[in-house]
Amino acid sequence: MRVAFIGTGGIARSHAPGLAKRNDITFVGTYDAVPERSAAFAKDFGGDAYPSIAELLDQAKPDAAWVCLPPFAHGEAELALAKRRIPFMVEKPISNNMDTARVILNAVEQSGILAVAGYMTRYRRSVKRVREILANDPPILLHGGWVGGTPGVMWWRIKEQSGGQIVEQTTHTFDLARYLAGEPKLVYAIGARGFIKDLPHYDVEDASSVTVQFANGAVGTLVSTCASQAGGGVHLTLAARNAYITFTGWEQSAVIRKSALEEERITGESNIFEIEDGAFIEAVKTGNLKLVLSPYSDAIKTLAFCLAANKSLGTGQPVPVESI
Repeated sequence: MRVAFIGTGGIARSHAPGLAKRNDITFVGTYDAVPERSAAFAKDFGGDAYPSIAELLDQAKPDAAWVCLPPFAHGEAELALAKRRIPFMVEKPISNNMDTARVILNAVEQSGILAVAGYMTRYRRSVKRVREILANDPPILLHGGWVGGTPGVMWWRIKEQSGGQIVEQTTHTFDLARYLAGEPKLVYAIGARGFIKDLPHYDVEDASSVTVQFANGAVGTLVSTCASQAGGGVHLTLAARNAYITFTGWEQSAVIRKSALEEERITGESNIFEIEDGAFIEAVKTGNLKLVLSPYSDAIKTLAFCLAANKSLGTGQPVPVESI
């Protein structure tokens, strides 16, 4: 399979090493808004660096592409891929606004191509096991979030570009909550500002707390902060009638407790990008869409969830998710 990368920053380099191990993959080209970064990526993994997305796709002729762009930069790449009927994996978040995402989704559906979002946590064995349990014992209460410091890239700290921490980072936890508890119905969010004063151009919330009502009646709270230089980590806890489940860490290791005497532990995988990418590659090869767990048409619902929380942060009012 001939593969191309559009965007060659840090997240692209999380995918590329695993792909490079495979004997059925050839890197044929890259594009990045920073030409030097694109050239370095091509040198490390193969193919040529191209000056535009159109030239990359028309000259390198990839069979599939990885789109690894900042939230504000989506649109051109996905539409170019859909026009040429090239399947793609797009890293989360799929955009920072619904209008762009809807245009892309329409183009994907019109072209009939496979488009998948990079919510890699869905592919973890811990999540698969918990889904099995919750299928017959739905969660009643969820609480979780993402606690850490501010990423170093400038665009991240500018809300108009990144969408803020909920959209760009805690989106993984929002997506996992959807995947395990079902669709959110209503959100109410409050935020904190004014604690981070030493970063130029910083205008995202220092912290937020989002209360969620799910369509099935369950409730939850999802919190975020990028203000903790001491770290904190990623977590999600779910309480059902007969199970108490805790995910911890970026790797989403799980502890499943059914009683004081019955406990199951599952360690999260370190090679989750290889697992996620492998499922996408096999789906492209075979046409078996059941292999992919986060199609674009589903990822847009996670974006709506996150943007509803953002709207509530701005208005101070509860926001129905379906209104976004």
